[in-house]
Amino acid sequence: MGIVIVYDSIFGNTAEISRTIAGALAGRGEVRLVPVSDAHSLVVGDDDLLIVGSPTRGFRPTPAISEFAAALKPSPAQAACFDTRIALDTVHPAPLRWVIDSGGYAADRIATALGHHGFKPIGSKGGFLVEGQEGPLRAGEIERAVEWARETADAAGLPAAKA
Repeated sequence: MGIVIVYDSIFGNTAEISRTIAGALAGRGEVRLVPVSDAHSLVVGDDDLLIVGSPTRGFRPTPAISEFAAALKPSPAQAACFDTRIALDTVHPAPLRWVIDSGGYAADRIATALGHHGFKPIGSKGGFLVEGQEGPLRAGEIERAVEWARETADAAGLPAAKA
């Protein structure tokens, strides 16, 4: 089984999480890390695990990720998604935190788009925190990304990494 990670990044935070996930999955299958700008002719096999990541922008993924997901051919492949998002405790005033939390996140929209194309969702949606609008990633998020990648691989039934 191949592992295909497609991502978009604006300030580098989602790219960093994507590289971390790719590294954590090395040894569990052939990993292809593809920026969305290079994914226009990407073929996802029915037995691949597709992982899609985007920063959350206005409660949604980036337009490039939305276009990528909309253009996918139907597939029964397994899929997981993640996003980077602002840490709510850094948003002031409090009512604005509620608006942001209620509006949703990119991973929710990515999961819906993949589901419309028949992809089978596995594991939990990942949400990794950035400080402020541009980052950096909050302390501990890289370690959380490694754990999320391992949990996702386990949910997909990927073999354990060889020592």
